[in-house]
Amino acid sequence: MKKTVALLALPVLAGTAHAQSSVTLYGLVDAGIVYINNQSGHSNVQMVNGQTNGSRVGFRGAEDLGGGMKAIFTLENGFDSSNGKLLQGSRLFGRQAFVGLETPYGSVTMGRQYDPMTRYIGEIAATSMWAWVGTHPGDFDNLNSNFRVNNSIEYRSPTFHGLTIDGIFAPGGTPGNFATNQIYTVGANYQNGPVTVALAYDHVNTPATSAFDGTTAPGQPGFTSPGKSPVFSGYLSANSMDIFGAAIAYTLGSAKFGFVYTHTSFNDILRTPTTPNTGSAIFNSYEVNARYWFTPAFLVGVSFDYTNAETAKYEQVNFGPDYFLSKRTDVLAVGVWQHASGIDSTGHPAVAAIGSLGQSTTPNQVAVKFSLRHRF
Repeated sequence: MKKTVALLALPVLAGTAHAQSSVTLYGLVDAGIVYINNQSGHSNVQMVNGQTNGSRVGFRGAEDLGGGMKAIFTLENGFDSSNGKLLQGSRLFGRQAFVGLETPYGSVTMGRQYDPMTRYIGEIAATSMWAWVGTHPGDFDNLNSNFRVNNSIEYRSPTFHGLTIDGIFAPGGTPGNFATNQIYTVGANYQNGPVTVALAYDHVNTPATSAFDGTTAPGQPGFTSPGKSPVFSGYLSANSMDIFGAAIAYTLGSAKFGFVYTHTSFNDILRTPTTPNTGSAIFNSYEVNARYWFTPAFLVGVSFDYTNAETAKYEQVNFGPDYFLSKRTDVLAVGVWQHASGIDSTGHPAVAAIGSLGQSTTPNQVAVKFSLRHRF
Protein backbone atom coordinates (compact mmCIF):
# COMPACT_ATOMS: atom_id res chain seq x y z
CA MET A 1 0.00 0.00 0.00
CA LYS A 2 1.34 3.40 -0.88
CA LYS A 3 1.92 5.64 2.12
CA THR A 4 0.91 9.27 1.76
CA VAL A 5 2.04 11.89 4.24
CA ALA A 6 0.47 15.34 4.34
CA LEU A 7 3.03 18.08 4.94
CA LEU A 8 1.79 21.37 6.33
CA ALA A 9 3.25 24.23 4.41
CA LEU A 10 5.65 26.50 6.28
CA PRO A 11 5.95 30.22 5.73
CA VAL A 12 8.66 31.19 3.27
CA LEU A 13 10.87 34.27 3.47
CA ALA A 14 8.10 36.56 2.30
CA GLY A 15 5.71 35.01 4.80
CA THR A 16 3.37 33.68 2.12
CA ALA A 17 1.36 30.60 3.10
CA HIS A 18 1.48 27.81 0.54
CA ALA A 19 -1.09 25.11 -0.13
CA GLN A 20 -0.95 21.68 1.43
CA SER A 21 1.54 19.20 -0.04
CA SER A 22 1.64 15.42 -0.15
CA VAL A 23 4.47 12.91 -0.52
CA THR A 24 3.86 9.26 -1.43
CA LEU A 25 6.28 6.47 -0.56
CA TYR A 26 5.99 3.50 -2.90
CA GLY A 27 8.03 0.56 -4.12
CA LEU A 28 8.34 -2.95 -5.43
CA VAL A 29 10.52 -5.93 -4.52
CA ASP A 30 11.02 -8.68 -7.10
CA ALA A 31 13.16 -11.75 -6.47
CA GLY A 32 13.28 -15.18 -8.04
CA ILE A 33 15.15 -18.26 -9.15
CA VAL A 34 16.08 -18.98 -12.76
CA TYR A 35 17.33 -22.08 -14.55
CA ILE A 36 19.45 -21.46 -17.67
CA ASN A 37 20.39 -24.41 -19.87
CA ASN A 38 23.54 -22.75 -21.25
CA GLN A 39 25.31 -19.86 -19.55
CA SER A 40 28.89 -19.58 -20.87
CA GLY A 41 28.78 -23.27 -21.75
CA HIS A 42 27.21 -24.63 -18.56
CA SER A 43 23.71 -24.99 -17.15
CA ASN A 44 23.05 -22.87 -14.08
CA VAL A 45 20.50 -22.22 -11.34
CA GLN A 46 20.76 -18.81 -9.71
CA MET A 47 18.92 -16.15 -7.77
CA VAL A 48 17.88 -13.18 -9.89
CA ASN A 49 16.59 -9.75 -9.04
CA GLY A 50 14.36 -7.56 -11.13
CA GLN A 51 14.30 -9.71 -14.24
CA THR A 52 10.53 -9.27 -14.19
CA ASN A 53 10.26 -5.82 -12.66
CA GLY A 54 13.19 -3.93 -11.19
CA SER A 55 13.09 -3.67 -7.40
CA ARG A 56 12.68 -0.05 -6.37
CA VAL A 57 11.82 2.48 -3.67
CA GLY A 58 10.40 5.81 -4.72
CA PHE A 59 9.02 9.12 -3.49
CA ARG A 60 6.38 11.00 -5.45
CA GLY A 61 5.15 14.41 -4.37
CA ALA A 62 2.82 17.20 -5.35
CA GLU A 63 1.97 20.65 -4.07
CA ASP A 64 -1.19 22.45 -5.15
CA LEU A 65 -0.15 25.94 -6.27
CA GLY A 66 -3.65 27.07 -7.16
CA GLY A 67 -5.21 27.86 -10.50
CA GLY A 68 -4.98 24.25 -11.60
CA MET A 69 -1.19 24.23 -11.23
CA LYS A 70 0.89 21.80 -9.17
CA ALA A 71 4.56 21.39 -8.39
CA ILE A 72 5.49 17.71 -8.81
CA PHE A 73 8.55 15.52 -8.29
CA THR A 74 9.61 11.87 -8.43
CA LEU A 75 12.74 10.28 -6.98
CA GLU A 76 13.02 6.55 -7.67
CA ASN A 77 15.84 4.26 -6.60
CA GLY A 78 16.67 0.89 -8.15
CA PHE A 79 18.31 -1.87 -6.12
CA ASP A 80 19.25 -5.54 -6.27
CA SER A 81 17.08 -7.38 -3.74
CA SER A 82 19.52 -10.32 -3.63
CA ASN A 83 22.36 -8.26 -2.17
CA GLY A 84 21.06 -4.73 -1.57
CA LYS A 85 23.35 -3.04 -4.10
CA LEU A 86 22.32 0.01 -6.11
CA LEU A 87 21.56 -0.53 -9.78
CA GLN A 88 21.54 1.79 -12.83
CA GLY A 89 25.26 2.48 -12.58
CA SER A 90 25.14 2.73 -8.75
CA ARG A 91 23.05 5.92 -8.96
CA LEU A 92 21.14 6.84 -5.81
CA PHE A 93 17.98 7.57 -7.85
CA GLY A 94 18.87 5.74 -11.03
CA ARG A 95 15.38 4.88 -12.22
CA GLN A 96 13.89 8.39 -12.16
CA ALA A 97 14.77 11.79 -10.69
CA PHE A 98 12.82 14.82 -11.85
CA VAL A 99 10.90 17.91 -10.74
CA GLY A 100 8.38 19.98 -12.65
CA LEU A 101 5.07 21.76 -12.98
CA GLU A 102 1.70 20.28 -13.90
CA THR A 103 -0.85 22.64 -15.44
CA PRO A 104 -4.17 22.39 -17.29
CA TYR A 105 -2.12 22.73 -20.49
CA GLY A 106 0.23 19.82 -19.75
CA SER A 107 3.25 19.15 -17.60
CA VAL A 108 6.90 20.18 -17.87
CA THR A 109 9.51 18.17 -15.95
CA MET A 110 13.30 18.24 -15.76
CA GLY A 111 15.80 15.56 -14.75
CA ARG A 112 16.45 11.86 -15.45
CA GLN A 113 13.37 10.42 -17.12
CA TYR A 114 11.90 7.56 -19.16
CA ASP A 115 11.43 8.21 -22.86
CA PRO A 116 8.11 7.63 -24.70
CA MET A 117 9.63 4.54 -26.36
CA THR A 118 9.72 2.81 -22.98
CA ARG A 119 6.56 4.38 -21.62
CA TYR A 120 4.26 3.82 -24.61
CA ILE A 121 5.68 1.11 -26.92
CA GLY A 122 7.19 -0.91 -24.07
CA GLU A 123 3.85 -1.05 -22.27
CA ILE A 124 2.30 -2.88 -25.22
CA ALA A 125 5.28 -5.22 -25.76
CA ALA A 126 5.99 -8.42 -23.83
CA THR A 127 8.42 -6.45 -21.70
CA SER A 128 5.45 -5.01 -19.78
CA MET A 129 4.76 -8.51 -18.39
CA TRP A 130 8.22 -10.08 -18.19
CA ALA A 131 10.65 -7.16 -18.49
CA TRP A 132 14.28 -8.21 -19.10
CA VAL A 133 13.68 -11.92 -19.64
CA GLY A 134 11.00 -11.15 -22.22
CA THR A 135 12.51 -8.13 -23.91
CA HIS A 136 13.85 -8.07 -27.47
CA PRO A 137 17.44 -9.43 -27.64
CA GLY A 138 19.72 -6.97 -25.86
CA ASP A 139 16.87 -4.39 -25.64
CA PHE A 140 18.51 -2.51 -28.53
CA ASP A 141 15.22 -0.62 -29.10
CA ASN A 142 14.92 0.54 -25.47
CA LEU A 143 11.46 -0.90 -24.87
CA ASN A 144 12.61 -2.01 -21.43
CA SER A 145 14.51 1.19 -20.51
CA ASN A 146 18.00 0.00 -21.43
CA PHE A 147 18.74 3.69 -21.04
CA ARG A 148 16.98 6.68 -19.53
CA VAL A 149 17.39 10.29 -20.63
CA ASN A 150 19.63 12.40 -18.40
CA ASN A 151 19.59 16.20 -18.16
CA SER A 152 16.27 16.22 -19.98
CA ILE A 153 13.30 18.54 -20.31
CA GLU A 154 9.98 16.85 -21.00
CA TYR A 155 6.59 18.21 -22.03
CA ARG A 156 3.55 15.94 -21.77
CA SER A 157 0.21 17.16 -23.04
CA PRO A 158 -3.12 16.69 -21.32
CA THR A 159 -5.09 13.72 -22.60
CA PHE A 160 -7.56 15.00 -25.20
CA HIS A 161 -10.15 12.56 -26.53
CA GLY A 162 -7.82 9.70 -25.60
CA LEU A 163 -4.68 11.21 -27.18
CA THR A 164 -1.54 12.12 -25.22
CA ILE A 165 1.56 13.66 -26.85
CA ASP A 166 4.99 13.58 -25.25
CA GLY A 167 8.35 15.14 -26.11
CA ILE A 168 11.80 15.15 -24.47
CA PHE A 169 14.87 17.22 -25.26
CA ALA A 170 18.26 16.69 -23.62
CA PRO A 171 20.89 19.26 -24.64
CA GLY A 172 24.33 17.80 -25.05
CA GLY A 173 26.05 20.11 -22.60
CA THR A 174 29.43 19.76 -24.32
CA PRO A 175 31.46 22.98 -24.64
CA GLY A 176 31.90 23.96 -28.27
CA ASN A 177 29.56 21.27 -29.64
CA PHE A 178 25.88 21.57 -28.76
CA ALA A 179 24.96 18.38 -30.63
CA THR A 180 27.35 16.01 -28.83
CA ASN A 181 25.42 13.73 -26.43
CA GLN A 182 22.16 15.39 -27.45
CA ILE A 183 18.95 13.33 -27.29
CA TYR A 184 15.46 14.18 -28.45
CA THR A 185 12.43 11.94 -28.50
CA VAL A 186 8.72 12.27 -29.25
CA GLY A 187 5.77 9.97 -28.77
CA ALA A 188 2.00 9.72 -28.87
CA ASN A 189 -0.44 7.38 -27.16
CA TYR A 190 -4.10 7.02 -28.15
CA GLN A 191 -6.68 5.04 -26.20
CA ASN A 192 -10.27 4.57 -27.29
CA GLY A 193 -12.24 1.83 -25.60
CA PRO A 194 -10.54 -1.51 -26.25
CA VAL A 195 -7.95 -0.05 -28.64
CA THR A 196 -4.55 1.42 -27.75
CA VAL A 197 -2.22 2.79 -30.42
CA ALA A 198 1.28 4.16 -29.73
CA LEU A 199 4.05 5.76 -31.79
CA ALA A 200 7.51 6.89 -30.65
CA TYR A 201 10.78 8.13 -32.10
CA ASP A 202 14.20 8.54 -30.44
CA HIS A 203 17.26 10.31 -31.84
CA VAL A 204 20.42 9.81 -29.80
CA ASN A 205 23.76 11.47 -30.59
CA THR A 206 26.94 9.71 -29.40
CA PRO A 207 24.92 6.86 -27.81
CA ALA A 208 27.98 5.28 -26.14
CA THR A 209 28.29 8.23 -23.75
CA SER A 210 24.87 9.92 -23.83
CA ALA A 211 22.74 6.79 -23.29
CA PHE A 212 24.90 3.82 -22.27
CA ASP A 213 27.12 5.34 -19.56
CA GLY A 214 30.36 5.12 -21.51
CA THR A 215 33.08 7.35 -20.07
CA THR A 216 35.09 7.81 -23.28
CA ALA A 217 33.71 8.91 -26.64
CA PRO A 218 34.38 6.82 -29.76
CA GLY A 219 37.63 7.88 -31.43
CA GLN A 220 39.21 8.92 -28.15
CA PRO A 221 42.08 6.89 -26.60
CA GLY A 222 40.80 4.12 -24.32
CA PHE A 223 37.33 3.83 -25.85
CA THR A 224 35.59 0.54 -25.07
CA SER A 225 32.04 -0.27 -26.10
CA PRO A 226 29.78 0.09 -23.04
CA GLY A 227 27.24 -2.34 -24.50
CA LYS A 228 26.59 -5.50 -22.50
CA SER A 229 24.97 -7.53 -25.29
CA PRO A 230 26.77 -8.87 -28.40
CA VAL A 231 23.52 -8.28 -30.27
CA PHE A 232 24.41 -4.57 -30.67
CA SER A 233 27.49 -3.71 -28.57
CA GLY A 234 29.71 -3.73 -31.67
CA TYR A 235 27.74 -0.83 -33.12
CA LEU A 236 27.95 1.55 -30.15
CA SER A 237 30.79 3.57 -31.66
CA ALA A 238 28.08 5.07 -33.89
CA ASN A 239 27.85 8.83 -34.22
CA SER A 240 24.09 8.56 -33.68
CA MET A 241 21.23 6.11 -33.39
CA ASP A 242 17.56 6.38 -34.32
CA ILE A 243 14.69 4.26 -33.02
CA PHE A 244 11.16 4.24 -34.39
CA GLY A 245 8.44 2.23 -32.70
CA ALA A 246 4.77 1.53 -33.45
CA ALA A 247 2.40 -0.63 -31.46
CA ILE A 248 -1.27 -1.51 -31.23
CA ALA A 249 -3.19 -3.43 -28.58
CA TYR A 250 -6.78 -4.65 -28.57
CA THR A 251 -8.74 -5.91 -25.59
CA LEU A 252 -11.47 -8.46 -26.25
CA GLY A 253 -13.26 -9.59 -23.11
CA SER A 254 -10.67 -11.28 -20.88
CA ALA A 255 -8.06 -11.36 -23.64
CA LYS A 256 -5.62 -8.71 -24.83
CA PHE A 257 -3.64 -8.90 -28.08
CA GLY A 258 -0.68 -6.76 -29.11
CA PHE A 259 1.57 -6.13 -32.09
CA VAL A 260 4.84 -4.18 -31.89
CA TYR A 261 7.24 -3.06 -34.61
CA THR A 262 10.55 -1.26 -34.07
CA HIS A 263 13.18 0.00 -36.51
CA THR A 264 16.59 0.85 -35.06
CA SER A 265 19.57 2.25 -36.96
CA PHE A 266 23.13 2.91 -35.82
CA ASN A 267 24.64 5.61 -38.05
CA ASP A 268 28.24 6.50 -38.98
CA ILE A 269 29.84 3.68 -37.01
CA LEU A 270 33.54 4.13 -36.26
CA ARG A 271 35.79 1.06 -36.27
CA THR A 272 37.58 0.63 -32.90
CA PRO A 273 39.23 -2.31 -31.12
CA THR A 274 35.84 -3.29 -29.59
CA THR A 275 33.56 -2.26 -32.48
CA PRO A 276 34.76 -3.88 -35.72
CA ASN A 277 32.22 -2.19 -37.99
CA THR A 278 31.81 0.89 -40.17
CA GLY A 279 28.89 2.52 -41.95
CA SER A 280 25.44 1.78 -40.55
CA ALA A 281 23.54 -1.12 -38.99
CA ILE A 282 19.78 -1.68 -39.18
CA PHE A 283 17.51 -3.69 -36.86
CA ASN A 284 13.87 -4.51 -37.61
CA SER A 285 11.90 -6.27 -34.90
CA TYR A 286 8.37 -7.69 -35.01
CA GLU A 287 6.45 -8.94 -31.98
CA VAL A 288 3.01 -10.45 -31.45
CA ASN A 289 1.74 -11.11 -27.96
CA ALA A 290 -1.39 -12.14 -26.13
CA ARG A 291 -2.53 -12.49 -22.55
CA TYR A 292 -5.69 -13.99 -21.09
CA TRP A 293 -7.27 -13.58 -17.66
CA PHE A 294 -8.75 -16.98 -16.78
CA THR A 295 -9.91 -15.49 -13.47
CA PRO A 296 -9.39 -12.01 -11.93
CA ALA A 297 -6.35 -13.49 -10.17
CA PHE A 298 -4.89 -15.75 -12.88
CA LEU A 299 -3.24 -14.46 -16.04
CA VAL A 300 -1.35 -16.34 -18.78
CA GLY A 301 0.75 -14.59 -21.42
CA VAL A 302 2.60 -15.61 -24.58
CA SER A 303 4.68 -13.70 -27.12
CA PHE A 304 6.84 -14.26 -30.19
CA ASP A 305 9.55 -11.87 -31.34
CA TYR A 306 11.51 -11.95 -34.60
CA THR A 307 14.48 -9.60 -34.96
CA ASN A 308 16.28 -9.10 -38.26
CA ALA A 309 19.60 -7.46 -37.33
CA GLU A 310 22.24 -6.19 -39.74
CA THR A 311 24.03 -9.55 -40.08
CA ALA A 312 22.09 -11.80 -37.68
CA LYS A 313 18.59 -13.00 -36.90
CA TYR A 314 16.98 -13.73 -33.54
CA GLU A 315 13.76 -15.55 -32.68
CA GLN A 316 12.31 -15.65 -29.19
CA VAL A 317 9.24 -17.21 -27.54
CA ASN A 318 8.01 -16.29 -24.05
CA PHE A 319 5.26 -18.11 -22.18
CA GLY A 320 4.10 -18.10 -18.60
CA PRO A 321 1.40 -17.64 -15.94
CA ASP A 322 0.99 -14.96 -13.28
CA TYR A 323 -1.10 -15.63 -10.15
CA PHE A 324 -2.09 -12.82 -7.79
CA LEU A 325 -2.21 -13.79 -4.12
CA SER A 326 -3.54 -10.30 -3.39
CA LYS A 327 -3.72 -6.91 -5.09
CA ARG A 328 -0.09 -6.28 -4.13
CA THR A 329 1.57 -9.72 -4.20
CA ASP A 330 1.87 -12.19 -7.07
CA VAL A 331 3.88 -15.24 -8.05
CA LEU A 332 4.76 -15.85 -11.67
CA ALA A 333 6.72 -18.12 -13.95
CA VAL A 334 8.04 -17.67 -17.47
CA GLY A 335 9.81 -19.91 -19.92
CA VAL A 336 11.93 -18.30 -22.65
CA TRP A 337 13.47 -19.87 -25.77
CA GLN A 338 15.79 -17.91 -28.04
CA HIS A 339 17.50 -18.90 -31.28
CA ALA A 340 20.21 -16.88 -33.03
CA SER A 341 21.79 -17.21 -36.47
CA GLY A 342 24.29 -15.27 -38.59
CA ILE A 343 27.08 -13.00 -37.35
CA ASP A 344 26.59 -10.75 -34.33
CA SER A 345 27.72 -7.14 -33.94
CA THR A 346 31.14 -8.16 -32.62
CA GLY A 347 31.95 -10.15 -35.78
CA HIS A 348 31.48 -13.59 -34.18
CA PRO A 349 28.88 -16.30 -34.88
CA ALA A 350 25.67 -15.16 -33.21
CA VAL A 351 24.75 -16.94 -29.99
CA ALA A 352 21.57 -16.73 -27.94
CA ALA A 353 21.56 -14.24 -25.05
CA ILE A 354 18.28 -13.96 -23.12
CA GLY A 355 17.87 -10.64 -21.34
CA SER A 356 20.86 -10.03 -19.09
CA LEU A 357 21.19 -13.68 -18.02
CA GLY A 358 24.47 -14.15 -19.90
CA GLN A 359 25.37 -15.58 -23.28
CA SER A 360 24.98 -19.13 -24.48
CA THR A 361 27.83 -20.80 -26.35
CA THR A 362 25.40 -22.07 -28.98
CA PRO A 363 22.67 -20.53 -31.14
CA ASN A 364 20.02 -21.71 -28.64
CA GLN A 365 19.24 -20.85 -25.05
CA VAL A 366 16.38 -21.74 -22.70
CA ALA A 367 15.57 -20.09 -19.37
CA VAL A 368 12.81 -20.82 -16.85
CA LYS A 369 12.18 -18.31 -14.10
CA PHE A 370 10.01 -18.37 -10.98
CA SER A 371 9.60 -15.17 -8.97
CA LEU A 372 7.74 -13.48 -6.13
CA ARG A 373 6.80 -9.83 -6.52
CA HIS A 374 5.41 -7.50 -3.85
CA ARG A 375 4.32 -3.91 -4.29
CA PHE A 376 3.89 -1.39 -1.51
